[in-house]
Amino acid sequence: MKANYYTVKQIADELGVTKPAITKYMSKSFRSKYTKKQGNRILVNEDGFADIKQHFADSIHVKTQTNRKVNDNLSESKRKLSDNINDDNQIANQTYQDTLKAKDETIELLKKQLATKDEQLASMHKLMDQNQQLLLNTQAENQRLLSLQESSPKASQNVQDGDFTDDSTKSSTQDKKTPPESSQKQSRDDQDIINRLNKKKHWWNRLF
Repeated sequence: MKANYYTVKQIADELGVTKPAITKYMSKSFRSKYTKKQGNRILVNEDGFADIKQHFADSIHVKTQTNRKVNDNLSESKRKLSDNINDDNQIANQTYQDTLKAKDETIELLKKQLATKDEQLASMHKLMDQNQQLLLNTQAENQRLLSLQESSPKASQNVQDGDFTDDSTKSSTQDKKTPPESSQKQSRDDQDIINRLNKKKHWWNRLF
């Protein structure tokens, strides 16, 4: 039975690999066992072709497994990265919400404090106005009393050793050089009363 031989190009086309890859795999012992030369070409028998085919099949399987593992690792990394990003976004969003809430609470607290301060200032101003009004009223009352004291007539009667004098009549007589007729008549009447009182005083003095 005649053995079949395959060129390197035929094997490469059959397996879907490159010629240099096949040539690189064919070691010295492989060539002495499975190949022969025909001119410048290397021919590989069926056993050699089966060995090459098995080798590259294993390599392709390993490569496929490796690629699959790499892809799986990449997918897992992407998934973890995505989960981490989502977690970070949730944390950042929660932190932002907490910050906004704290800010709103601080603003409300400041508003209440300002409202309390405004009420205190309003009460203080009201008390100051009341105190000022009370002070003004007191000053006005004192001024009115002082005016009344200054404008009231000073009439004091002194009776010493039978003498009776009317200071108001004396002062009125001194201040007014030309009194009206009615004032003169009143002065005469007052003088008559004083004279009668003096007479009664002397009479009582004679009895005792």
